[in-house]
Amino acid sequence: MTDPVASIAGLPLPLPWKLQLLRGLAGPGSRSPKLRRWAAEHPEIAAGEGWCRRAWWGVAAGRVVRRALDDPRRRPAALRLAEPADLAPLEQARREGGGVIVLAAHLGPPKFLMHWLLEQGLPLLVWTNADDLPGWLPATRPGTFLDPRPPAERGVRLVQTALHLRRGGVLLAAADLASGDRPVTIERLGLPWRFSFGLPALAKRLQVPVVSTLALWQGCRVRVRCLPLEPPDPELPEEAWRNAWLDRYWQIMEPVVRDSPENLRFLRWVVNPRGDALAGGGSPHRPPSFP
Repeated sequence: MTDPVASIAGLPLPLPWKLQLLRGLAGPGSRSPKLRRWAAEHPEIAAGEGWCRRAWWGVAAGRVVRRALDDPRRRPAALRLAEPADLAPLEQARREGGGVIVLAAHLGPPKFLMHWLLEQGLPLLVWTNADDLPGWLPATRPGTFLDPRPPAERGVRLVQTALHLRRGGVLLAAADLASGDRPVTIERLGLPWRFSFGLPALAKRLQVPVVSTLALWQGCRVRVRCLPLEPPDPELPEEAWRNAWLDRYWQIMEPVVRDSPENLRFLRWVVNPRGDALAGGGSPHRPPSFP
């Protein structure tokens, strides 16, 4: 059966036109029984026909934009979807000296923030799934990408990252990737969410500033938003400090999860390319692992 989203992605049209064409598919796509069932089971997040249409469009638009970002010829057009961004919090953190953690989340169009930050002239190190990158990107940006997932390499990766931050570098990483040995699970909005302790532990140990940065759909454009994440009370015991840090991280994520279904990237496990079944056999409760 023809995949209509892939067909639109392959059309020789400007990217904004493709995103508008997906609006027309969102109505039929959002009638997916599995998407509607997921919405009915999660009233804390989902509500009504409009929610399903927006959620379906966000998954489809993310696929189309990701395909463009992975192609070096079409990547510049994809990056032009970004609205002018206020990076004052990041610039201020860098002026304070030392490194900066740019704290991302698995929300919004996939990999958009990473690609956008690569063009900002920053001394950037990225924690990311190395298997999920187009081959040309690591080849043209050697030393930029570290995969935090392999257990045998985790210690070395942390040392490399600490050295990079101590030299004044910038780390882009998301805490909602439970890749460590002791992930923490919290219940919010009727779902379990798993987080890694590694990133808050690194922030506390090195005492570097953290700037939460999200790239989110705003209509058919992408808005990059920066907010400083204030560290918890340094007198707290270590585990309590990390829990408080993750709670502040969640407070930044929660309004997006609750109010903008087009940015719920994990719903690709509920909506497949045709919008009528689970993608790849994934669980409809996939958000805890954020692949």
